[in-house]
Amino acid sequence: MNIHGKKVNKNFKLFIIALCLVLSIIALMAGPNKIWKIIKNTSENREVIPSEKTEVNNDEKIVVNSKITKIAFEKNNNVYLYDEIKQQIKSIGDDSKSKDILKLSPDKTKIVFRYFNEKKATYPPHIVIYDVKSESLTDIVIDNKNVQQIIDMKWIDNVNILVTGHINPSVSGYAVYNIKSKAELISCVGTIRDVTISKKNILYSNTPHIFPAPKANLFLNGNKIFESNKDKEEIFDAVISKDGKNIAFRSWVASEKNPKDKVSAYLNIAKINSDNKSISNLKQISISIDTTGDMEFDNKNNIRIIGNEFIYKLEADNLIKVKNTLAKKLELSNEQIASFKKVLAKIFPEDAISEGTVLEDIDIYNIELF
Repeated sequence: MNIHGKKVNKNFKLFIIALCLVLSIIALMAGPNKIWKIIKNTSENREVIPSEKTEVNNDEKIVVNSKITKIAFEKNNNVYLYDEIKQQIKSIGDDSKSKDILKLSPDKTKIVFRYFNEKKATYPPHIVIYDVKSESLTDIVIDNKNVQQIIDMKWIDNVNILVTGHINPSVSGYAVYNIKSKAELISCVGTIRDVTISKKNILYSNTPHIFPAPKANLFLNGNKIFESNKDKEEIFDAVISKDGKNIAFRSWVASEKNPKDKVSAYLNIAKINSDNKSISNLKQISISIDTTGDMEFDNKNNIRIIGNEFIYKLEADNLIKVKNTLAKKLELSNEQIASFKKVLAKIFPEDAISEGTVLEDIDIYNIELF
């Protein structure tokens, strides 16, 4: 190494030492919260990995857990929980009863499932909430007759569950239950579109099993707020803003002259009036039929459609397509899958499980990772 190289190396080391001293002083003066902000602001595109208590903006990329350690799954009309750390699998709930429709809460702390009788339906049916940490069970009786033939359940948030019941091929019953009070909060019959708990709003379409079917429509808490003036229009989905002041829905219209012609797709946006019984300022924006993804309002009441690859944002009545950089769901590594199968083989030897076994082939389904 020449003299110039040695000087550069020495100066670089001095710079590193000085930088460490400066950061140490800042740490003592500013505290951990300000240091977090300094680090965060130095790179806007950096992946944010907050602790459980860290609050971040909804638009930031978030990874809640760095590694999957538990797997909940259904098999043989039972619900099981696999613990990777303990290398064990156990059934949850009453082993004498059949279980299905497993769903994990958004905060990954609770599991809901349904008890059912394979030979004879039990009325009223029961759903059960299992607390992963305390291992306690909470039983809720579903007394709304429109949802007693349970076909699905969905967590609205960490304490409210939407229960769906079959009525006929075009109509379902829906009811939201609170797991703390065990009470029903709101319900409807038809085809549900959206629910907001804070305002107790439930948005749905009236879809009776009759011919001819009624025109495309939307109801809010029992009040008809929209009916299409086009015979061929169909509503794909609809959402309400969190403050209950705006509504958006996607629809498509088939050609009235020739059903084989191109289908027209639209994004419809309107204001919900203060009486909560009507809408105004309805705006219909033409969009591509290929605009796919989940539609939602952000905290500023801006509408966006989140697809696997792209996010579509509405700007000046045009949908702008940007790359989806939101965090993806965590997946099991090959090593974790192999470890999981080894434990499965011990618990279910009759299935002759090997590394090449496909989980669906041994009736393992409805898998939740956390």
